[in-house]
Amino acid sequence: MKKHIIVPALLAAAMFSANTVKAQEDVNPLLKYISKDETVKASIGGRMYADFAYYHSDWTPMKSGAAITDARIHAALTYGKFQLYADFGFGKGKFSQKNLFVQYNFKESLKGIHSVKAGYYNEPSSMSAMTSTYNYHFLTRPAAVQALAPGRSLGATYRFFNDKFFFDQGIFAQMKYNEQDAGYQGLSLSGRWLYKPVNDVHHTFQFGLSARYQRFNAGTVYADGVLQTDVNYFANMQSYVDEDIEFLSLDLPWSKDAFTITPEALFRSDRFFARAEYIWTRVWKERDDQRLFESQLGGQQSWQNLPGWQGGNKLRSTTLNGGYLELGYLICGNAYTYDQEYGLLRGMGDKNALEIVARYSYTDLTDITKGDRFLVGNNKFYPNGQIVDYPYWSSVDGGTMHAVTLGLNYSFNQYIKVMGEYQYANLKNVYFPDDQNFHQLQLRVAFAF
Repeated sequence: MKKHIIVPALLAAAMFSANTVKAQEDVNPLLKYISKDETVKASIGGRMYADFAYYHSDWTPMKSGAAITDARIHAALTYGKFQLYADFGFGKGKFSQKNLFVQYNFKESLKGIHSVKAGYYNEPSSMSAMTSTYNYHFLTRPAAVQALAPGRSLGATYRFFNDKFFFDQGIFAQMKYNEQDAGYQGLSLSGRWLYKPVNDVHHTFQFGLSARYQRFNAGTVYADGVLQTDVNYFANMQSYVDEDIEFLSLDLPWSKDAFTITPEALFRSDRFFARAEYIWTRVWKERDDQRLFESQLGGQQSWQNLPGWQGGNKLRSTTLNGGYLELGYLICGNAYTYDQEYGLLRGMGDKNALEIVARYSYTDLTDITKGDRFLVGNNKFYPNGQIVDYPYWSSVDGGTMHAVTLGLNYSFNQYIKVMGEYQYANLKNVYFPDDQNFHQLQLRVAFAF
C-alpha cells in the first residue's frame, strides 16, 4: 500500500519541480529548442511596451506624450540541473543590462527544492520589486518600492521553497562594474522569507518579510583626502513616459550603513487578489570629523574648536518609509495563478481576460526635526525657526507622496495586453511649495513572445 502512495507522490514532485524551477520569464517563449533526450533546452524571447500619458499638475509641468518605455531581448539555456539566463534592454533607445545569471538546482525532494544562483539579478526583497513588470497588474511599481527597495545587483543567493515555505537570501556587491570614483564597492546582505498557511490551486495566503543590510564604501574624495560616501533615494511619479524624479528625490551624504525591513502579505483566489507591503529604512552616517575640522582651520570664518565645528555641522541618522495596498478582481478569464518558485502572484494572460485593479501607495522621503523651519528664499532649514548665519539643521525633505490608482487591464492572450489607469497623487515637498496635486491618465500596449 505504501508503495502505491510513494510512487505517485514522487512523480508529482518531479512534475512540480520541472514546471516551476526556471528563470522568471514573462511568458512561455515562442522560440524554443529541446534536445531528444531533454537534457538541453533553449529559448529566445522578448517584450516591448509603448506607453501614452497625459499629465495635469498645479504648477511644475510634466511632459505628456508617448514613449517606448521598455524593449528587451532575453535568452535562456538549461543543461541538466544548470540554467543560464540573459536579458538585455533597449527601452527609450538606450542599452541597459538586465538579468545575467546561472542557477543550479542541486536538490529536489518531497520536502522542497534547493538551488543556488549567481550573477546579476534582483536582490531578494519586496514582492513588488521581485515581480516582472510584464506580470505586474499596474503600469509601474509603487513609488515607495522604486525608492526604498533594491534593484539588480551582482551577487549569489541560496533558495529553498515548497508549498508552505519560501527562503531566499544572499550577498551582493553594490556596483556591478566597480565604477565608483573612490573607495570600494560596498556590500549588501539581502533575504526574503515567507510562510504560506494556505496554498493550493485555487487559493494562496502568505505572509513574511524581507530584510537588507547595506555597507556604503564607494564615494568621492572630500576635503583633505576624506572619503565622502553617500546614497540617493528617488522615484518617479509612478509613470515612465515622464520619469522625472525631482519631486521625490533625496541625497544623504556621509551615509555608511543602512537597514531595510519589509513585511508583506498576499491573498489570492481564482477571481480576487490583495497584497500589501510596508518598507522601513534607517540610514546611519559616519565621517572623519577631526580631519575635516583641521582642514578648515586658518580660513576666514573657520571654527576654532572641534565641538563648535560639530555643532555647526550636525550629523544624525535618517529614517524613511513607505508602503502600498493593491487589490484586483478578474472580471473575465480563467483564474489568477501563483508562482511557487518566486513566491509571487503571476500576471494576467488568458485569452480575452479583463480585470479591474486599485492601489493606494505612499512614499515618505522626509525626516524633519521638530521645530526646524524651511525658508524658501534661502532654500534651507533653520533650527527652531531661528534664522542665523550658521544653521546646524539636520532635517531632510525628499518629498512625501500619497497616490490612488485605478486601472483596467485586458489581455488578448498571454502575448498581448492593454493596460489603462488613472492616478491622483498628492505631493508635499518644501522645495516645490506650489506643487500639490497631480493627475495622470496612462495607457500601455505591451507584448511579449
